[in-house]
Amino acid sequence: MAQKFVKTLGIIFIILGIVGFFLPMEGIFHLTTMHNIVHLASGIVALLMCGTESKAAMYAKVFGFVYLLVAIVGLFTHDLLGIIFLMADNILHFIIAFASIYVGFASPASKSAGHSVSQ
Repeated sequence: MAQKFVKTLGIIFIILGIVGFFLPMEGIFHLTTMHNIVHLASGIVALLMCGTESKAAMYAKVFGFVYLLVAIVGLFTHDLLGIIFLMADNILHFIIAFASIYVGFASPASKSAGHSVSQ
């Protein structure tokens, strides 16, 4: 479950990062160069982490909490480190954060990580 989610997320972020350099979408979303670089980096790391269910679940959890923090910061500022936060960005960041956190913790790898095998 987490592997497919993280792989899909990675592909979407890489595409979004590339497209953002050519179509900054300044109306609804405001994709700056820094925003595009963050999307590319997030996508590349996601593809590197989707090899196993446990690595994908860990990525989804960490990524989810980082994006939750980004969404919260976006509520209080319009510009941070060259990233412009518009309302649509904030809403999308919250959705991605909650979906990632859910997938990370709902993954079978997360559920089995807390149990030890006794013989």
